Amino acid sequence: MEKKEYQAEGIDGTQVAYTDNQGVLELLLGKIGILSLIDQETKVPNGADVSMLQNFHSNLSSNEAYARPRGQDPQFTISHYAGDVQYGVDGFLEKNRDTLAIDVMAVMRLSENTLVAELFGGDSKDNKKTKKKGRNERRKTLRQSVKKAREMAAKAAKKTVGQSFKVSLADLMAEMSASNPQFVRCIKPNLQKVQDTFKMDLVTRQLRYTGMLETTRIRKEGYAHRPTFQDFLNRYRVIGFPLMSTPAANASSCTRILAKAGVQDYQVGRTKVFMRYFHPGQLAQVMAPYPANAAVIQNACRGFTERCELTALIARAKEDMASVDKMFTNMERQIEGFATVNLSLMDDDSMRPPDYFVQKRRQSSRIKDPQFRKMQKKADKSKAGISRAQSVKWFKDVEMKKGAGQTDDGGDGGGFEEWFHGIISRQESEKLLTKCEPGAFLVRVSESRFGYSLSHYIARGARCKHYMIEQNTEGQYQVVGNSRLFSSLNELVAHHQRHKVVATDPCCLEVPCGQIGAHDDLAEILE
Repeated sequence: MEKKEYQAEGIDGTQVAYTDNQGVLELLLGKIGILSLIDQETKVPNGADVSMLQNFHSNLSSNEAYARPRGQDPQFTISHYAGDVQYGVDGFLEKNRDTLAIDVMAVMRLSENTLVAELFGGDSKDNKKTKKKGRNERRKTLRQSVKKAREMAAKAAKKTVGQSFKVSLADLMAEMSASNPQFVRCIKPNLQKVQDTFKMDLVTRQLRYTGMLETTRIRKEGYAHRPTFQDFLNRYRVIGFPLMSTPAANASSCTRILAKAGVQDYQVGRTKVFMRYFHPGQLAQVMAPYPANAAVIQNACRGFTERCELTALIARAKEDMASVDKMFTNMERQIEGFATVNLSLMDDDSMRPPDYFVQKRRQSSRIKDPQFRKMQKKADKSKAGISRAQSVKWFKDVEMKKGAGQTDDGGDGGGFEEWFHGIISRQESEKLLTKCEPGAFLVRVSESRFGYSLSHYIARGARCKHYMIEQNTEGQYQVVGNSRLFSSLNELVAHHQRHKVVATDPCCLEVPCGQIGAHDDLAEILE
């Protein structure tokens, strides 16, 4: 029997010699080994556990790893690397056969489940018909199934547990030989499997058996740490190089780092750095200030980032507040504008007689100007009212012939008075007037009726007043609400430049409000 002797350093520092019986593997898996003898006894028709044990004693007693019992007890002992293990042989052969009872196989063959019946060599289609059979016929069917099950078991070359174990072990060894396995050795602190109990002798014995003490001593005396160049640079690069640099993963770069750190007694190979067990501790001491300094830099950067974000949030909040203020300011202006328009319309309504629009429709037939009468009748029939195009046509075909708003020397289609504007809205007129001095005025063509509107800026800070200028059937002009009639639009304006339109007004029509450019407001009429 081949033995190997090992020298190891115990926990107390003494040198201890121990042997590892290499015959255990041959004892278990050899040609005349325990598993082979179990399979041999299994094939014997009248094989028994006692006869199997006698074969063990007669064939394996020469192996030092095998030990017979002192008496006639049905057991044997094997000296494994971790200690002596005692085995009892009761039930060895039955467990090794690992077969189902014939009765169980016969019942499974009669299952109505297709898969179960096929697994045990039965036919589920035939089994479904047995429900309709009588009790005696079902018993007969069961006896036939038992007979077939025995025949199948006799024909089948079933592997034993020992044979399956040998095949699985051979496959495992083949896979382990083709790979680079890493082993985890488990050490038991005590045999009772209880916590907080540490048996020094037991742990020392296990460490000796596994060779861990010798392995530790060898690694301690040699170069225990062997990182690759790239791994070494990834971890310790900041010792020998600037933070943002990217040195090459070679021997010179690693040597430079080790020299900067003051490490000695190391070796540099072709692809790895070989360091003793205490070298990582030295490098860790050199690296110790870097995490603390990095934390300080991180805190400063995070503080700066947070302050920038806070500044941006404050600026955004100010922009939002300014947008809100602007929105409410615009809303107030619009509300004030709507209020001004409504008040002006209320003033216009107060100046109109109650039956103003009814009288206007009745007077359409009495208008002397045939062109104006025709246009007014057409507008009265329309439900949509007068359009902008109709107002332009009315002024060009009717009013321009009378010289309305034109200068005395302008002639037919000549120049217009400074105070005369085309079709502009009430808001546009107010924008023009408020840029002028109080007393400013203008006359504009209405876009919703055949007539004019007089807009007057009476005082600074006050709203503009708007008056309607209409014509009667005789073609005379008057401010609605005022009984005085005028033969022309120019005469009406000239009169009120000397006399107030309404007695309560603070001033007359004093300052003509001209167009923005050269008759820009009249461009539509002059086309």
